[in-house]
Formats: sequence, structure tokens, C-alpha cells
Amino acid sequence: MKIDKNTSTFELTNYLWNSDPNDTKVSLSLRVEDFNLYFSFHVTEKELRRMVKEDNGNVWEDSCVELFISPDKVHYYNFEFSASTALRCGYGSSRSDRRPVDTDLLKLVKRNMKIFENNNKRSTYELSGVILLKSFSLDRDKLYINAYKCGDKLSKPHFISLFPIDTPTPDFHQIRFFQEIELIN
Repeated sequence: MKIDKNTSTFELTNYLWNSDPNDTKVSLSLRVEDFNLYFSFHVTEKELRRMVKEDNGNVWEDSCVELFISPDKVHYYNFEFSASTALRCGYGSSRSDRRPVDTDLLKLVKRNMKIFENNNKRSTYELSGVILLKSFSLDRDKLYINAYKCGDKLSKPHFISLFPIDTPTPDFHQIRFFQEIELIN
């Protein structure tokens, strides 16, 4: 996949671990300019949960979108966003090998939330932002990514990914399933 200054949009269509494809729809738009990665998740789901307010909190319990980025397919950053815009981010080589990213660095990740619809039947929103790739030593021509949508404490939890993941239980921290993207600045 090539990402350039023109927006590319991808549907997250891998409904994992018994997630119902009728409950949640997600797309991810990406573009890059001067090694700034602009992202936008557009989500329609049955329930909107935005309880986590602080960075590096348990954002996966809320309505959560995630973008995992690796420079080398060995180590990776997990950028996990609650619908409140709280961000959890770590760096390492696996789920068990994570180092939290300093909150001063997290402040460099711009984030915005727009709610288009929120009622007792459906919520539609967009969570967007900018990751300054140079700040995370990710300013390269090729990166490896996967993107996700989850909500562990929703009344009906779900797990959705951009690229397939083949594990028996929920675990997005699977670098072997990341796919290459080429950045054209």
C-alpha cells in the first residue's frame, strides 16, 4: 500500500473472535505529508463509551480505535485512542514487552473527536489526528502497520482489524500480521 499526500481510505473488515459485522462499521483514512501521518477513523457502532479521560489509561475498555506502527517489524508503537481522545501508547516488541511512552511525547499527537450521531440505537463519529513520525523515529519510507477497533467494556464487545489476525483469543499485539505501507512524501 502506498500512502501519499492524497487521502487513502481503507475499510476494517476483519471481524475477529465472534464479533458481529452488523454491529460496527469502521474505515481508516491516511495521508502523509512531511513525515506527518494524518489519520481519521470513521466509526458507526451501537454504543459509544468515553469514560477514560487520562492518557495511558485503559482506553481499550472504551469505544477505541488503534493504529500500531512498526519501523522494522521487530518493535512497534501502539497508538490506542479512546473516543474521549485519551491516548495510550507504548513501545516494544510484544504485548509483554511494552514501555509506556512519556506523556510529554504523547502531547505531540494531535487528536480530535467529532460526534455526528449518538442515540440509544447508533453512534457515528470520527476520531482524527496527526502523528509526527519524526518524534517517534518513524520517519522512513516504509513502515508496517495494522489498525483496529475494539471496546472491551461495551455491552457487546467487538474486535475488528484492517489486516487479518489468526489467534484463538483477542490479541492485537501480533506484529507478524502487520502489513507494509510505503510513504511517499
